[in-house]
Amino acid sequence: MTFTRFVQSVALCVACLVALHPVCFSSDQGSEASGMATFLNDLGRKVADFKTLRTDFVQEKEMALFRDKLVLKGRIILEKPNKVVWHVDSPVRSSVLITDKVIRQWDEDTNRVQEISLSRNPVFQNVLNQLTVWFSGDYSSLIGVNTIRIVKQEPLAIEFLPNEKNIAYKVIKKIVITFRDDRKYLQQIRIEERSGDVTAIHFRNTQLNVPLDAGSFEVKGHV
Repeated sequence: MTFTRFVQSVALCVACLVALHPVCFSSDQGSEASGMATFLNDLGRKVADFKTLRTDFVQEKEMALFRDKLVLKGRIILEKPNKVVWHVDSPVRSSVLITDKVIRQWDEDTNRVQEISLSRNPVFQNVLNQLTVWFSGDYSSLIGVNTIRIVKQEPLAIEFLPNEKNIAYKVIKKIVITFRDDRKYLQQIRIEERSGDVTAIHFRNTQLNVPLDAGSFEVKGHV
């Protein structure tokens, strides 16, 4: 898997999360939005109470024009405020590390580490910022450019429908996030695109505030 293809695969799931984050805030939502903001603030405080995170993930992509699913399996490791690494274990081993300064990537096809500067790639810099916001539980900030409703209480599932103020409106139909039973972290994110494609990211074995060392963010021949 080449650098471009792997970054695209990570960007695919990240970009859909970034799409939730507003570029503006609408203050005319009324009491309903105020109540949702309070609910999301309380929920976010519970989710945000960690410094480090380690979780397994399975990403399934169903494409409208193809019968078979594209499935990626691996691990995500995050350290606040601005360091996250995606290790893909199958179908091909690859890793991408994103910090506030650089992106470093390794894949077993080439067995090479490639690096690009974030200062020259503001799009990826924004991805890191928004990814950190998302994983950190800043959900109340999503109100301005999304219609939000609770679709299930047990386990808690929240639906986000981008509105016309959202830059993702023409691409994303809806996003549903499902929380663990204790509501301390995410269990699944499901993204429906207007094209008919569906991406589901399942988080498993999530551990919060785990000790990390330098090797946790090594992108060459990860284990």
